Parts: sequence; structure tokens; C-alpha cells
Amino acid sequence: MIPFAAYSGHDWSAPWPPSDTSAPLPIGLGDVPKKWWGPAEPGAAWTAWMLADGSSRPLKLEKPQQVRVFCGGHIGLKTDYPGEPIDEREPSVAKDALVVGGSGAVPVQPIIQVSVLAQAVSGEIVKTIAEQFNKEETLAAASFTNWWHPYSTEQREAIPIELEAIYRFREKTVRDGEWVATYVEAIRRYPAGPRDRDCGLITWGNGWIIEREGKKPEIHLTAKVTYCDREGVSFMQPLGHLSVDGDNYWVYQMSSWRDEVYTVARMRPDEVRPILHVFGGECPKAPVK
Repeated sequence: MIPFAAYSGHDWSAPWPPSDTSAPLPIGLGDVPKKWWGPAEPGAAWTAWMLADGSSRPLKLEKPQQVRVFCGGHIGLKTDYPGEPIDEREPSVAKDALVVGGSGAVPVQPIIQVSVLAQAVSGEIVKTIAEQFNKEETLAAASFTNWWHPYSTEQREAIPIELEAIYRFREKTVRDGEWVATYVEAIRRYPAGPRDRDCGLITWGNGWIIEREGKKPEIHLTAKVTYCDREGVSFMQPLGHLSVDGDNYWVYQMSSWRDEVYTVARMRPDEVRPILHVFGGECPKAPVK
């Protein structure tokens, strides 16, 4: 278990040490500084909410242990979870569950992954985001200093947008009523040019759609122009949904080929606001020769 967030009843914090393989490792659970636990304690009840099917199981903490994440690491906690052994050849550690503990622990609800092959849904989403995607792509293409996109605006907009991920949750609070929050990852692919080494340009877009009955959908999308190797692109892995003290939160991981970040974001019908970012680890980019 990699501890990364604590909720005190009114604030989120990150009391455990950040990604640092040189941080001293406590010998046993009793040696872990009390402030690291936040409002929870090692003897509290801990529950793992499984990502695969939404089921839950109790979790027993055993001892502190260094966990390798990319070229860095975290002080984690060994548990009695019978998962697959960690493969040291992999840059990251697979995430199987979101764990919560403490006297005020709340259940974790699964965030729904919608198939991009569901044409009724994906087709409607592409229509919804197309105008904003095109605007963001134009801004991204214009952000380079000494490079111009080989395709004109009209040529770019003639190439279809493809969805690669759709995550959705129907939100509800007493204060705000009901709305639907959707996170999407979308791509526009371009043919490889003579100097592209068979790896053509892409435009990568990701962000949120907030839909409330009787109102026009709110779209919060960003875009990045890069190559098909997706350098600098981060992908979401939802870990779970929490409803705490009248607010709703998505907990998720954003990871690229060389780093990962754990995030808690507050969901409201007029905004999605990241409340906490915890750096997981990274490998530095190799110098260009």
C-alpha cells in the first residue's frame, strides 16, 4: 500500500514522505511517526476497494517497505493482500485497489469505464467536444517557436477525432442536485511524413465534460501536439469515487512513460478542482545526442 492522502474532516493533506528512495525506512508500524498517519492509525480498520469489480476486502498492515516507482520510490506498507509479486523490471507498480482506513472511512464507489466502441455514447461525445478540441489543437500548434504544423487548420479539422478512454460518474449532492461528470482521452492522428520515421504527428486531447439537465454541457479540454510515441502525454487510471462531508471526489492516477502522479479532485457541477497532487516517481529524460 502506498499512502498518499489523508482527510481530516475539513482538509486534504499528504502527510507521508514524498517520492524519495533516501528517506529513512521505519523498522515497524510502531516506528512510523504519528503525524504520517493523519487522523487514521495503524490499528484502524483498513479496506481495499478493488478496481476490477468494485468488491472490498479487509486489509491488515504488516510493516513499512520501500516501493519502487519508476526511478524513485515511496515508503509504503506491506499488507496481507495476496497480489502478484512486484516485477522489478517494470517502471511502476500495478494498482489493484484504493485503500481507505480510519474511524470515519467511507465506502469507495467504482468510476465507470465506458467502452469507446459504444457508438451511441462515443459518437455523441465526439460531437460535443469537436469544437473545443479544434480550438485547443490550434492553440497547441501555435505554441511552438520555430515549428509550424504541416497541416492547415482546415486539413486538421477534416481528420476525425478518435476516443481512447471514457470514464463517467453520475454525481449527486444535497447542495447541488445531480449532474454527470465524464473524463475523456481523445486523439487525432496524422500520416507519417518523410522525416517522421514511421511515427506521425498526433494531437492528444483530454479533459472533462460536465452535463446538467437543462443546461449546455461544460467542456474543460486541453490538447498537446506530439508524435505517435506520445512523449509527454499522461493517461488516467481512475482509482475510485468518494462522497465525504457533502462533497464528491474522484481519486485517480495520471501516468506517462516516465512518471506518475496521484490526485484527489473535487467534483462540482460548475468545476472539477484538483485538491491534492502527490508525485509518485519519475525517470529523467535521456539527453538528446
